[in-house]
Amino acid sequence: MAGLAGLSPADANDGARLMGVVMSLAGEVFVLKAEVQRLRLALREAGVVDDAALQATGAGPAMAAWMAAEEAAFGRALLRPFTHPDEAPDVSARMTQR
Repeated sequence: MAGLAGLSPADANDGARLMGVVMSLAGEVFVLKAEVQRLRLALREAGVVDDAALQATGAGPAMAAWMAAEEAAFGRALLRPFTHPDEAPDVSARMTQR
C-alpha cells in the first residue's frame, strides 16, 4: 500500500479515483470470466484438455512463477491512480490572459 498514505475518503478526487479502480476491476472480472469459460468449453469440446488437467497445471511451478510476476504488475497498474495522480503536465505557465 506504499504511496497511499495520504488517501482521504472525504476527498472528491480520491473518491473518483477509487470508483474508477472499482469499475475497472468489475469490467475486467466480467470479461475474464467469460474468456475463461469460453476457453474451457472449447478445450473440453475439442477433447484437448479436461478440467482435471487444467487443475493440475494451475498447481505447477510455471503457473506459480507467472502468478508472482503478474500479481506485482497488476498491483502497480491498479494503484497507479493513487501513486501517480493527475500525471497531465502542468501547462499553466504557458497560458496567457487576454
